[in-house]
Amino acid sequence: MKKLLLIAGILLIVICVVCLLFAALSLHGYYNVLDGSPELYQRLHQRAVVSGLLGAVLGAAGAACLIFRSRL
Repeated sequence: MKKLLLIAGILLIVICVVCLLFAALSLHGYYNVLDGSPELYQRLHQRAVVSGLLGAVLGAAGAACLIFRSRL
């Protein structure tokens, strides 16, 4: 059980980092697109918000897995 929680925690943390990087790239595109339509700006902002929240939730779940592993 300890090994499964360790693997799950590490995997969730890695996915969290990928989600947060995608959110940062989406925000970069949102602020640096010059000739975009309003729909493009809305999609970029929505992607940044959703992937940022998803990254935060996955990071918390990964940390919880690692904390539970240490208490077993």
